Amino acid sequence: MATLADIAKQAGVSSATVSRVLNADPTLSVAPATRDKILEVAAALNYAKVKHVAKTARIALVQWYTKDRELTDLYYLAIRMAIEQAAQQADFELVQTFAGDVSSLANIDGLIAIGKFSDQQQAQFATLTDNMVVVDMAKTNLPADTVVPDFAGAMQQVAAAFAAADLHEIGILSGTEVTSDGQATLSDVRLPLFLAAAKAAKLPAPRQFQGDFTAESGRKAIEDAIHLGVLPKALFVTNDAMAIGALQALQAASVAVPEQVKVMSFDDTSITRHVFPTLSAVHVDTEQMGQWAIQLLKSRLQDSGRPPLQIIVGTHIERRQSF
Repeated sequence: MATLADIAKQAGVSSATVSRVLNADPTLSVAPATRDKILEVAAALNYAKVKHVAKTARIALVQWYTKDRELTDLYYLAIRMAIEQAAQQADFELVQTFAGDVSSLANIDGLIAIGKFSDQQQAQFATLTDNMVVVDMAKTNLPADTVVPDFAGAMQQVAAAFAAADLHEIGILSGTEVTSDGQATLSDVRLPLFLAAAKAAKLPAPRQFQGDFTAESGRKAIEDAIHLGVLPKALFVTNDAMAIGALQALQAASVAVPEQVKVMSFDDTSITRHVFPTLSAVHVDTEQMGQWAIQLLKSRLQDSGRPPLQIIVGTHIERRQSF
């Protein structure tokens, strides 16, 4: 039986391109002549696509947060819901688990992991299936596909917005977190990228504040900044939950936003539009991230031997009242 690799070799393209053409991927940009060549070769080789994506495809969806913690950070909830919707459209059977716990999983055809995972957790995933997609974790030890936001591009956009506002005192409130098994402490990838982007934009060195991605930690960090007299004139916060806490601290201290302090967040979950003032934020398209996770898994189920792919989802700033 002909394989995707056989078609790719004769057509002079990659297996990934063959897979996407044969699955009518609407996001694929390929020349009509190339598409026709792939279809001609597939027909000549009597290629019959094996339907891996029926209800018999049992997929584990592993959320790194607990259900309760997920409700405090709507970003990961939004990704999970997007994956669930895309999985339903793909006719997958989903088996959900939280807090990175895969101890009860068995007989799965693929796995989608949302969030950050320790080396030990990743090793557990690898014992369950060869077909894996990791969402929101750029670097893994797994031969897995990954889907991440464009962190570097986003930080350049934020720095450009700060520079355009001619700001001379800026700050960043970033976070650290720990994997659900307590085995790894994770730094915020946005911090070094923002510092580099600020330097490239000829902004003053940002003051640095730290939380743990919870609203309470954001409130405490900004309360301390106010008390110490080091509150900047503009603040970039690396997730919505901490930004909400920062707003609470500013309001409690009668610091006007944006007149005295401008605030910009990252994620742009629904809560940014339901606080006062409404939050300007870097918008991350969680729906696209979920759709790409399912698309990549479908591709891998059909061609498990292809090399891992990484999808980087673009971002943009949504301007509201806080900046």
